[in-house]
Amino acid sequence: MVNGLLSILLGIIVLFPFIITIAFLVGMRKLGKAPAAVVGKAADFTTPFLFFSVYITSMTIFGKGTGFYITAIALLLAIFIAVIERIKQKEFKITRVVQKTWRLYFLLLSLSYIVLLIIGVSFKITEYVK
Repeated sequence: MVNGLLSILLGIIVLFPFIITIAFLVGMRKLGKAPAAVVGKAADFTTPFLFFSVYITSMTIFGKGTGFYITAIALLLAIFIAVIERIKQKEFKITRVVQKTWRLYFLLLSLSYIVLLIIGVSFKITEYVK
């Protein structure tokens, strides 16, 4: 019973990672925080789930291991942002670099997730039509 419920919950989170963002925003609103103040924290909280969701969705659609590519792109982006930040700022703050990188991951993974959903739905529609 518990395993089935846990598996259903995990499936919902993988398929709809933005439920976590919405739940986080609603929870913070109940605690009395303004939504504008916690949007960044909600994005930070959702990013690991987006990594997992993009990986699972791409594995489902393409059937190949894409984890290496996702990890490599994430590391290259982190290095690129660190180099740019080092060139632009005299005082290099690692926390600011990590925050910028994490928020960029959120944006790119959100876009990737939406594109993968569109590709997956179109593949299923063409499969159904044939």
